[in-house]
Amino acid sequence: MAGVAQGSRTKRLLEMSGAGRHLLTALQAVVTIGLLWWLFHDPQRRRTMWEALQMADWRWMIAAFAAAGVCEFFGIARWQLFLRMLHLRVPFGEVSQLFFIGAFFNQFLPGTTGGDVVRVVFLMRDYPEHRTAGFLSVAVDRLLAVIVLVGMGLGFAWSRSTWFAASFAVGNTMKVFAIVLFATGVGLAASFVLTSRHLVGRLPARFPLRAQIVKLSTLWQLCIENRREAILGAVYTVPMLISYFSAFYFVALAFTAKVSFIDMTSIMPLVTAVSSLPISLNGMGVREALFEQLLQELCGVARGTGLLISITGMFVYLVWGLPGGVFYLRRIRRGSSRPRS
Repeated sequence: MAGVAQGSRTKRLLEMSGAGRHLLTALQAVVTIGLLWWLFHDPQRRRTMWEALQMADWRWMIAAFAAAGVCEFFGIARWQLFLRMLHLRVPFGEVSQLFFIGAFFNQFLPGTTGGDVVRVVFLMRDYPEHRTAGFLSVAVDRLLAVIVLVGMGLGFAWSRSTWFAASFAVGNTMKVFAIVLFATGVGLAASFVLTSRHLVGRLPARFPLRAQIVKLSTLWQLCIENRREAILGAVYTVPMLISYFSAFYFVALAFTAKVSFIDMTSIMPLVTAVSSLPISLNGMGVREALFEQLLQELCGVARGTGLLISITGMFVYLVWGLPGGVFYLRRIRRGSSRPRS
């Protein structure tokens, strides 16, 4: 009877958890629709966007697509590096297909991790004996990306503090952002020290965030045991993020000459971090509103043009994700079976 009762409680908890996810998605959809309506309902903003489109220098879009391609290449190389670190040898072509499948679903599934789940599921189907390695490879990938993004964000917040302070609202926002980044960095550093000193197991059962620290310690231990791969993965992350920022910079050049490369790379860590929060569907609306506000107050870009830069930049990555849809259909047709020699 106790087992039946426990099973019933577990089932209720799962149902509540599923209902909570659906409610969160519904709220995100409301926020997304509301923000997009607010951004597009202004006739002046739409007129500015139309004028910017008519006067655009579309040659810069070639550079934007190329920069996005470099970003995707380093993303693939990083993931393959982490798979090898976990003793999972996957050919580069196969890693590329799985990566693009994840990129495709990231464009259409709610949240920023949906595509990661899909590519790991396909990886586990092809390599069922390495289920844990698939999840850990993506987790390490995310961890190192966060570490590098935190470092870059703090660097720009400090080195360009005067520029950000030119706008009272943006300057205060950057101060809050810098505090959050610093706290995140301290937390990551503390968890690393606890892991390296083998102190995680000694934490009291009711220690704040103990469960998260334990999970993080698993990733840190992998990095400690595979320092070369971890350091190389962090190194790969730098050009990957710079290429990601560069794609938006080249898109901006297609519509205006008011944004410099250092300006774009300075605001992108903030835009990337905020748009990754579970506020709207895949950051839509939030990213566009933030982009427009920052570019207007810091660079003097007209409202509407900043919105167009954000939308076009995301369109570039949407196009790069489309091959993933083709790879997905091919895998579905062949039953996701791994080719064997």
